[in-house]
Amino acid sequence: MRNLNLSEEELINWRDTILQHVFDEEDWFNARATLINLLSEDQKKADENKLCSYISCCAEAVGNSSPHALLNDVVVEFYNQYGMD
Repeated sequence: MRNLNLSEEELINWRDTILQHVFDEEDWFNARATLINLLSEDQKKADENKLCSYISCCAEAVGNSSPHALLNDVVVEFYNQYGMD
């Protein structure tokens, strides 16, 4: 797993969540960066657990469809439609 200045606990949480879905690690961390940027544009922040949970919900929403959408695109779509509190 790439070095993102995360604690061991946070890395384990991400890894365990990633393994439950069809998207690969690169998809997840691109989606994470995108979500952080979207939040920053709205002057918001979220901790790693909330970021991971949000992206997990996005992955679940489209993970079983074939072909599945890009996780990054799904995060943008969900954020624009529903936001993140």
